[in-house]
Amino acid sequence: MTALACLRILIDRTPDGGAPSTLMVRRVAAAFLVSRWSRPRRFGEVAPGVFLLTDPGAAPIDPDELIPLAMELRQEPVTFALLQGDEASATCFTALCDSDLRALLAGRLVVDAMPGRLSQVTPDGVRAVEPSPDFQPLRLIIEGAPVRAAHDDLRMVG
Repeated sequence: MTALACLRILIDRTPDGGAPSTLMVRRVAAAFLVSRWSRPRRFGEVAPGVFLLTDPGAAPIDPDELIPLAMELRQEPVTFALLQGDEASATCFTALCDSDLRALLAGRLVVDAMPGRLSQVTPDGVRAVEPSPDFQPLRLIIEGAPVRAAHDDLRMVG
């Protein structure tokens, strides 16, 4: 069975209101994946800062493999979120707006149509994301998220 995961890179604002170049962050991520995500594993950027990762030899994709990417971008205000699930979950994850994704990572939001395992990857390690026990999270219901008909539509590299 092929493992599938979706990596999203959120670019945060610095305290002075600045932000790193989105293109620079995307290029660093793509270069990292080209050098480290070798065949038979594949990846493709499906939206700006969103990478679909597949590995036919693994049941789940090990999020620890992405810690070096977080380390490379340690000086940049970025957040890495990794969802392991099926294609429909990855589609929903890709479609989330940045503010909803931040709420999801903080445990303040649950997306019903997005089953899977969500992790936040940092230079210090991987944190499994769970709903906050302190309060009832909001529920986001996404109905009928479109799923691509063919995997060949994705430009996969690696």
